[in-house]
Amino acid sequence: TVVPKVKNVKNEIKNEIKRLLKYGEQYKDYLDYYDKFIKPKVNVKNQRHYINYLTVIMNFDLYNEFPTRNHYKYKLIDSSNYSKLNNYFKNIIDVYKKEALKANKKSTTIHKESLNCSCFLIYIQNIGHNNFNNVCEKDVISFFLNEKHELKFSHSYEKNIKIVLKSCVSYIPECKRIVDLIPTIKYSRKNIDYITNEEIEKIKEILNDKNSNVSLRDKAIVALLLYLGIRGCDIVNLKLSNIDWINETINIIQSKTDVPLEIPLTTSVGNALYEYITHERPKIDVDNVFIRSDANYQITKSSTEIAVRHIFKEANIRQDNNKRKGTHIFRYNLATSLLKNEVPQPIISQVLGHATSESLKFYLTADFYHLKQCSLSIENFENIKGVI
Repeated sequence: TVVPKVKNVKNEIKNEIKRLLKYGEQYKDYLDYYDKFIKPKVNVKNQRHYINYLTVIMNFDLYNEFPTRNHYKYKLIDSSNYSKLNNYFKNIIDVYKKEALKANKKSTTIHKESLNCSCFLIYIQNIGHNNFNNVCEKDVISFFLNEKHELKFSHSYEKNIKIVLKSCVSYIPECKRIVDLIPTIKYSRKNIDYITNEEIEKIKEILNDKNSNVSLRDKAIVALLLYLGIRGCDIVNLKLSNIDWINETINIIQSKTDVPLEIPLTTSVGNALYEYITHERPKIDVDNVFIRSDANYQITKSSTEIAVRHIFKEANIRQDNNKRKGTHIFRYNLATSLLKNEVPQPIISQVLGHATSESLKFYLTADFYHLKQCSLSIENFENIKGVI
């Protein structure tokens, strides 16, 4: 559950607190309050907003969790696929989670794999199966393909569902048969709308322009993305204590891989961080570098995306709806720049903080400089009218 991004959210939450206090003797808990005072009086379309308001209040009241617009651990109403599964299918997810924890998998990985498999299991349950005993190949394939034999789900779904089911084979033998029925889906990767050298120069102009309309915080965020290729999630979690101003390095534990990473604190990045910290950052005793301007807590991942969009808008680049505007294109830009300058691949992987050098292979598709050297001349081919 997340706080809805609508106007006057704070006022709505305040109003809901007043109503909770007003009817304090007439309900047992937050869910009971929702069932009595919200559900019967609010149309279905707007009920989700009130669920979110109550979730924020409940987490603060009962679990001391401050509102951050992040996902909350405790939900007022669990609408997940897992909550709708019967005990047989729930047990599959439960067993997988126990095995995954034993294998020291990251919580984010466990969550994603459980989510994908729960989607598959609820589908099997909804077409009339309470267990795997009578599930046939047609049932399994119909989850992945529609009536026109077009793919509904990607390779990652296939992979994650198999991972979950395989971990349960020793407990639920039927899982092995279902794994064998799952079709093999070819891995595919969309072409990335890479950022150009001309666009990079325009971005640098904005970062160096003291009269631009971009905040110092946004400039510092984009400087970290552009010059160091840091992931957006690591920028969100960046601490003041991670910055070694004396030795001019940034030392972090990467959120995605849990791998330590030491990055040189370049002049451009150092200046951008110093300007933000000394002139714009709220003066509060919090270790996070980037703080929301309207509250005393750290930014979220969406804040880094917004910072990028602000810079792009100020530079008047990538304004078409079909243009990628995410943070990850800066990692591609850094990787391809290093490849173009003949930096060895292991060094590039080290700079980007990859857990293995295999991760770099996805960036090689953007190495147009070397790809062009592999192109074949068509000079000796006869031109065919209407074709060439």
